[in-house]
Amino acid sequence: MRLIYVDDELPALDNFRLTVASFLDVKSLNVFQNGNDAIEHAKSNKVDVAFLDMEMPGIHGLELARTLKAIDSSIKIIFVTAFSQYALDAFSVEAIGYVMKPYLRSEIRKELDKAAKLRISSTKRVNINTIPGFSVTVDGEPLRIGREKALELFALLVDYGERGITAGEGVACLWPDRSNDAGAQSLFRMTYKRLADALEKAGVGDILESRNNRRFIRTDLVSCDLYDILSGDEAAAKKYDGRFMQEYWWAEERNGQLYRMVFSKDLWE
Repeated sequence: MRLIYVDDELPALDNFRLTVASFLDVKSLNVFQNGNDAIEHAKSNKVDVAFLDMEMPGIHGLELARTLKAIDSSIKIIFVTAFSQYALDAFSVEAIGYVMKPYLRSEIRKELDKAAKLRISSTKRVNINTIPGFSVTVDGEPLRIGREKALELFALLVDYGERGITAGEGVACLWPDRSNDAGAQSLFRMTYKRLADALEKAGVGDILESRNNRRFIRTDLVSCDLYDILSGDEAAAKKYDGRFMQEYWWAEERNGQLYRMVFSKDLWE
């Protein structure tokens, strides 16, 4: 998740940095002493959760929350304040949380978990079809990825799912005739960046994730016929006709798995 924290007191900003430093799901944190700086940041950067102080010079926390929600209605607002009298006012800006200072690390963790659950339930905007070929829509509109290799990398990430892929595995599938040398590794990184940029432009960049030198697609943030079949969805399985991502040679192994699953009498009886 991409977070911002706004508080006019520097010790409060430092304390929040330390609090969330070990949270693995925090993709980025930007802190601001000034609400206007936070607004400018939100205009050009994706923000998933905004932690806001209430009493600040210049712009009050409630007004800042309204402005952030106007920029992006999906931003989750959580107030962090020493003033309990604003608790009811927080509902007027659709805040999902209200934490009193001084807070415990567990309280911030609880609010982030809440934000993550709300985000998942409201952001399954990406629909991926793999049968018979690969296609992606965002909010019902076709996703446009300018380069064929970037689109193929997306398909590969979908196929690998929660396992993720290394750069070497990506090179082997996307450029099977090339050695996995420095040039090929650089080509893979450039292709991944093009894919990430296209998804960010479509407003769904958070479905990609990198950790431990592997790239992943967040399977919990997308709808996909492949994942439905693998989870035992009979309705999805009935749509399978023996073809899976037919445009990609590396998809044959998965296609064989699906064939055995779907056409096995034991599975559906």
